This record gives sequence, structure tokens and C-alpha cells, in this order.
Amino acid sequence: MVAALGLLAVGAVLLYAGAETALRGATRFARAAGIPAFVLGAVLFGVDIEGLGTALVAAGRGQTQIAVGEIFGTVLFLFSMAFGLALILAREPVPAPPPMMVVAPAVSMTAAAAALFDHFVSRPEGAFLLALYVMYLVFVIREGAAAKERTEAREGEADKGAGQRLALLTVGGLVLLYVGATLLVTGGARLVDRTTLSAGFIGAAIVGTLASLDEVLLEILPIRRGTPDLATGNLFGTLAAFTTGVLGLAALVRPLDVDGAANAAFLGMALLYAVVSTAFLSRGRAGRILGVFVLGLYGLWLALTATV
Repeated sequence: MVAALGLLAVGAVLLYAGAETALRGATRFARAAGIPAFVLGAVLFGVDIEGLGTALVAAGRGQTQIAVGEIFGTVLFLFSMAFGLALILAREPVPAPPPMMVVAPAVSMTAAAAALFDHFVSRPEGAFLLALYVMYLVFVIREGAAAKERTEAREGEADKGAGQRLALLTVGGLVLLYVGATLLVTGGARLVDRTTLSAGFIGAAIVGTLASLDEVLLEILPIRRGTPDLATGNLFGTLAAFTTGVLGLAALVRPLDVDGAANAAFLGMALLYAVVSTAFLSRGRAGRILGVFVLGLYGLWLALTATV
């Protein structure tokens, strides 16, 4: 048990170090290109690198139930703990993104629900989900390009040396990311062997949480610093990415078995999305009351699913 917890802790540290290094270089380049905040959040941050890496490593090592649990647990944690804390700490209510950006991830949710119906995600289903995510990216990028009034890309500002440094940072971050993801999955697998908790719950509640803690900063800091579009782009972009792109890639690596706890994570994630999107669409903003509510829902989910 101690060794498993140690692997989880070391894996999480390496995971964060790798993700921070890779994302820092990529973010600077994207900002220099004049990408709108919501698009940046949805496209760049939406594919949570450490969550993606953890899911793919878990699938490759045959821990498919942990992979599925981690995929949905990542989004569940983001919509509850990360976004809830961000709303509570916000100086003012967070304005809603454009309605289409709020509604678009519902297509991804529906496709994921259909794939999960038989508790198994095959490779053909994975390929379809991945193609659907590519369509989502195209939609978000086109909508973002149409929405921005006049933003000139400053592509010539970075010299070749700076570009090489960014590339090295990204590659080094990805190496750390893979090592961290491997340790996380190994630790999670050992916990499954040494406890009565199900693999899906380990993936959703433990591995998914460890792989998502940086999302707290990606939600709180942009909102506190006056760029809420970056946070909401990350919120809805991650939902679309993980329910289609990440789930699809993991299924391509190895067809996925889905247990009851992973299904419970999906249902909890769907409920949180419904609550948050309804608040945005009906009121045009989200505040502290919603933050407290989604945190309460997450606590309830943990209590109800610990023994599933």
C-alpha cells in the first residue's frame, strides 16, 4: 500500500512538471499568434496533456477500467472542484461563453453515452469518437475566427532560437509526462490489488483527481486575473476532448471495458455539465452559489460511488 501511494505521489509530481513545461512553451507561442482566449482554452488547454497521457498509458497497459474512470473523473473533477473553487474565489460572476460554445459539447456527451451503452468501447467506436472531436475542433476554431473583430497574428516576433527553445521545452515536458503517467497507472493498479475499491473508482476518484489538480489553477487564475474566457474555454473544451478525443484514442490503443464506477463517473459528469450549462444559458453568468452547489454534488458523488 505504501509503495502504491508513493508511486502515485511521485507520478503526480512528474506529471505536473512535464505538463507545466510543455504547456508553458505552447501557450506562449499560441498567445503570440493572437488566438482568442476561449479558443486558446478550448483547443490548447482542453486536451489536458497529463490526463490524456494517463488514459493512454493505462489503456496500453491493459488497465482499461482505470483509463475510462480517469477520463470521466478528470472532467468530473474539473466541473466540480476546479470550477467550483474558481467561482467561489472569483471577484465577480463569470460571464457565459457564446451559447453555441456551451451547447456544442452536448454532441460529444451524446456520442460517448451511445458508445458506453454496452459497457464496451470498440476500436471502430473509438475512431468515430476521435473523428467527432476533430469536427468539434474545426467548429471552435472557425467560430473563434469569425467572432474576433480584428486580431493580427504576430507570428514573426519569435526568432528561430526562441522557437527551438519552445520545442525543447515541449519535448522535455512530454517525456516527464509519460514517466509520470506510467507511475500513476502503476500506483493505481496496485491500489486496485490491495483494496476493495473498484478499478473504475480508482481511476475516476484517485488517478483522475491527481491528473487534474493543475486544472484548479487553469480555472482559478484566469478568472482572478480577468480572463474568464480562458477558463470557460478550458472547461467546455476539456469536456468535448475527453468524451470523444481522449476516449477514442484510448479505445484505439486497446478496446475499453467499462465498469459500474466509470459509468457512475460519466453520469456525474453529465449532471454537472447540465447544471453549469443551464446556469450559463439561463442567467448569462455563474457565481458563488453555483460554485458551492457543484462542490456539494462532487462530495455526494464520492460518497455514493466509493463502493460501486
